[in-house]
Amino acid sequence: MGLLLLTACTTTKTLDEWRAMDNVNTRFGHLMVVALFRQDETRRMFENEFAWQISNMGPMVTRSYNVMLNLNENTTAQMPNIAQAVGADGILLIRMVKRKQYQKPATSNARPAPASLTEYLQQSWKDNYDPPNMTSNTVMAVESSLFDTKKGNMVWSLATESMNQFGSKWEINLLAKLVLGKMEDAMQK
Repeated sequence: MGLLLLTACTTTKTLDEWRAMDNVNTRFGHLMVVALFRQDETRRMFENEFAWQISNMGPMVTRSYNVMLNLNENTTAQMPNIAQAVGADGILLIRMVKRKQYQKPATSNARPAPASLTEYLQQSWKDNYDPPNMTSNTVMAVESSLFDTKKGNMVWSLATESMNQFGSKWEINLLAKLVLGKMEDAMQK
């Protein structure tokens, strides 16, 4: 029930989708998931979630961090050869293209104080807490692209935007559901 509620409240939306028309009904039996993030922990969180959801859909999955420990501008040139070496016929590349952080005063989080000093002092002991001074939301634009390793070309791409309101783990889960659902639909049309 909680997951259903979170899914209904998600702020992840599709910005743009593209697919190569000559790759209709393309099927991938083994995907390598690559999250292009500088922070290893973030990379692993994205790759683990996407890989788990892909494996539930049927294809075999390789997380890039298992075969490419250091991912940077110098090592990415090796990616197509490594993907073919592990038997992956497709690479799903995930990268953040933009991040914005919005902050606003959290005045709406504080409850109104009673009008008189006596009432205020009595109430203060009953419900004593420190509300946050600021609330913040991070909006991230993520691009997910699927490449055919045999042909070496992109077959599908999706641009999304998510507001991080539930925490990174939930947002990655919801993002993966959206991306993989759209990817599956695009490969069947």
